[in-house]
Order: sequence, then structure tokens, then C-alpha cells
Amino acid sequence: MLSEVLTGARTCPADCAICGRLRAAAAAAVLMADGEPVTMLELAAAAGVPASKAQGHCAEGAARVVADAYRRAAGELFGEYAASLRLVDSWPDKLTTGLQRLLHRLASEPAMAHLCFVAPMSGDPELREIREAFRVRYVALLQEEQRRDGTLAIDARLPNLQVELMAGGVFRTIAGLVKEGRAPELPSLLEDVAGAAQVFEPRVPVTA
Repeated sequence: MLSEVLTGARTCPADCAICGRLRAAAAAAVLMADGEPVTMLELAAAAGVPASKAQGHCAEGAARVVADAYRRAAGELFGEYAASLRLVDSWPDKLTTGLQRLLHRLASEPAMAHLCFVAPMSGDPELREIREAFRVRYVALLQEEQRRDGTLAIDARLPNLQVELMAGGVFRTIAGLVKEGRAPELPSLLEDVAGAAQVFEPRVPVTA
């Protein structure tokens, strides 16, 4: 390719199978790195690709591979969470239904749970920036869904600051449990996680 001739770098086609495997292994590589920056060697090991074959692939670098994987996974989680809120009508039911769906999804994919909730705490500025953008989206979604509940009196609605604190408390609790390796237990810990939100009225009804 012309770009290879000019720069001496290898340029893979968009459908490169090895690049695809390396990118798909980002969450597993983050677990393997255990809080340290992910390297291409860890991506290769997580993907089951020999290091010699991985060389020259994913030209964007390991850090960008992880950031892109985080952005995609977080976007998917947000979409599922938002959709689950529309399955019920009342504000308390929305909180419970959304949290149940989120916990079940995270429990089914512990590596993704670690990528989305623990990795951004490692200090990587790009991951923190992505996390903050999604935090804002979650808060805005919850504020909108609270307004959509026509049965909830205006004076019973949570102020915006409390919605932010509620979301932050729930996410912090999930992050702590996932960091302890308890992601598969999350659905059974619904009450513990919801407790971070129950400091405010209206209380979140907790059902198994």
C-alpha cells in the first residue's frame, strides 16, 4: 500500500481478522493488566494471538483499542438501560427495572463489567473523560424519566443534584463489587446496590 511505502508502517484492511481479534480481547486484556496500562502483548495474549503475529496490527495502539472498546461497551450498556426504563411507567419501577437489567448484564460479562466500571478508575485521562460523558448521559436520562412519570407530584421529584448523587452512589457501589471479583453475584446483590440510591425519597422498591 502507498501509505506503507511512505511511512514504513503496516496498514491493515478494515476487515483484518487479527486486528478484529485483538480489539475484541480488550476487556480481557484490561483484566490481565490488573490496573496497569494495557500493552499490545497483553492484547495478543488475551486474544490468543502469537506476539509475532500481532506485531504491526492495531496501528492505533493498545490504549486507543481499550478506549474504543470501553466507549462501545458503555454505549451498549446505556442503550439497554435506557430501553429497560421504558418497559414500566412509574419512577420507582423504572429505577428498579433499570438496575436489575444492568446488574444481570454485568454479571453475564464480568470482563466487560471490569472494563466499564473499574478500568476508568485507573487514572487514564481518556477513560475518565469517556466515563464522565456517560455519567452525564445517565443523569440526564434519569431526570427525563422522572419528569415523564405523570403520577409523581412535582414536590416529590428528586432535585437534579440528588439524581446525580444517586447515580454516582450506585455506580460507585457496582465498581467496588466488580473490583472485588463479585460481578457474577451482582443480581443477587440488588438490595445492596440499590441501597446507594435509597438514601433519597422516593425509595427504590427492591424485588428479586
